[in-house]
Amino acid sequence: MRVLLVIVFLASTGVLGAQSAISLAYFGETITHPGLKVGLSFPLYEWEKHKTLRNGQEKLLDKRIDLSPQLGFYYHQNYQTGLFVLPELSYIRQNAKGNYTALGIGAGYMHTWVPRVYDFDPSGEIEQIGAGYHYFISNYFATFGKDLSVKKEIPFSIYAKPQLIHALPNAGKGIWYFALELGFSVKMSE
Repeated sequence: MRVLLVIVFLASTGVLGAQSAISLAYFGETITHPGLKVGLSFPLYEWEKHKTLRNGQEKLLDKRIDLSPQLGFYYHQNYQTGLFVLPELSYIRQNAKGNYTALGIGAGYMHTWVPRVYDFDPSGEIEQIGAGYHYFISNYFATFGKDLSVKKEIPFSIYAKPQLIHALPNAGKGIWYFALELGFSVKMSE
């Protein structure tokens, strides 16, 4: 938590990025297991592409590569609770109306806690113990969103982000999770 607070502080003072943003999202592992995800976004590289359409009109596309450290959790009732730190790298393409798509990958760490695990204590009595697992995780995602700062001058974006998460080690070759992230982001600086 301290690291997240330091990142938020540095981003708000403009140290880490020229146009940083903070995001908050519902994060649902297999959609039905609710969670929350918070993150920061920093542009690493930005450029514009001008494209001439067949009808002669010019189309402008803003493109960028972002680095987004993320912190999140999910709760799967009677199975596990997961907490993860997941830096993500994404390629974003935004049109002149503010609609954008992104493709990205991430790699990080997840810890899970398993409820109601029992073992024998040294005297032979049954006792409840704490159990959990450590995972290396990677995610692969597509994002679909709308940047409201383009037309309405509101420093706010909304997005949907379906993703696949691969957790290792688990079951020999790892385990795949489907997650859906629905959220918003607020630009902290221009």
